[in-house]
Parts: sequence; C-alpha cells; structure tokens
Amino acid sequence: MNLINLIGKIKDVNKGQIYNIFSTEGMLRIIAWYVTPIFYYTKCSANIVSLIALLIGILSSFTLILFGKEFIFYGILIFILSIIVDHCDGNIARLLNKPTFFGRFMDGLFDIVVLISVQAALIYILIMDESLSTGPGVLIISLISLASTPIQHLIYDRYSAYARWISEEHALTIAPTLRKEVSFAFVDVLNDLQIIFLLLMAFFDIFIFIYFLINLISSIILISFHLRYAHKYMNVYAHNHREKHLQKNK
Repeated sequence: MNLINLIGKIKDVNKGQIYNIFSTEGMLRIIAWYVTPIFYYTKCSANIVSLIALLIGILSSFTLILFGKEFIFYGILIFILSIIVDHCDGNIARLLNKPTFFGRFMDGLFDIVVLISVQAALIYILIMDESLSTGPGVLIISLISLASTPIQHLIYDRYSAYARWISEEHALTIAPTLRKEVSFAFVDVLNDLQIIFLLLMAFFDIFIFIYFLINLISSIILISFHLRYAHKYMNVYAHNHREKHLQKNK
C-alpha cells in the first residue's frame, strides 16, 4: 500500500473516534495519522507501539530529572512526542483489524505511568531547583494535583467498565464515555492550556505551578462529571456475579 492510500485508510478507520478536532488532542491525533506509517511499514504491532510510547515518555521524565529547569523545553517536547506515538498504537490496531482488550488495558496503564512520571519530574524540579521561588502552598497544591491524576483515570476506567457491564446485564445503552452526555469544550480548553503552559515553562517559572493548578481543576471537573452520571445511571440492581459464575461452573 502506498503512502497516500495508507494515510487515507488511517483517516477512514478513525472516523468513529470521539474528540474535538479543534483541540490540542485533536491536533496531536491528526499528526499521528502521518507518523503511523513509520510503524506500519516497519511491521510494528500495536502493543510494540504502545511500549515505544512508554519508553519515550520515560525518557522525557529522565530528561527533566537529570538536566533540570534548563532542559524543560526539550523534556516537554519529548513528552509530546510520546503522546503522538501513543495515538499511533490505536491506528495500527484498527488498520490491522487486531484491537484487543489487553492492548487497551496496557495502553491506558502506560498513559498513566508516563503522565505521572513527567508530573513527578516537574515536582522534583520545583523541590531541587533553588532558583525557583516555591513556598509550601505551591508544593502542596502541586502534590495534590499529582495525586489527582491517577484518581481521575481510575474513576474514568471504573465508570467505563461498569457502564458496559450494566448495559450487558440490564439490556441498557449506557455510553462508556461522557463525551456523548456532556460538552467537553471547557475540559478541552483546560487540556490545551496545560500543553501551552508545559511549553512555556522553559521561559517562565510560574507556569509550572499554573500547569499543576489547571491539571487539578481539570481532574476535579472530570471526577465530578463521572460521579454525577454514575449516580444517574448506575442506581440499578447489581446481580451477584459470583453466584452466577459458580452456577455456570456446576
């Protein structure tokens, strides 16, 4: 398959994906369309691409830890590259028609590891760099923001899993993502601002704290959304799945 046809096919297999094309996420997904052929022609599986994205993300955090504030810009560029590559694994899986739940599980796990490692590296810079004027309030908010990241992803994953489970047991159609329920325009703007402030950290120290503050606000909004709609849709009878499993095995 030639390059033009391949990129056309990548666009086709992504038509069902839900995202705001005018957001930073949308822009990075589109860039990933043109990076994906590298992995397709080198015959990388989707799981290998996920692993490459993880390694690039870890490289980003090590760059930040080892070289400090002077290399923030380069560390963040490497982090953004990991996000682009992370979008490529789904493209490969859909192109080859080999999406698996294991792949989705590992992809989500790797995403959390990369994001937490980069955020932890930024907090390390805040603590170790004496040129940064950070009081205890800045560090406390930054640490709370760091903790909110895995909590936000945990709640999202739990909501998505239970939405599918309830739909299967009760013949309902609960969407596993809230993008079909509420507008994520404000959340997309916050995500865009996070990327912008990540890049601006190299020039203005204060943006490290602003990044963590926006990350915390975004996490609180997303957690609130999921708790609200979990209460709305998940107040239904939960069958004893252990008993049903035992009956099947008798």
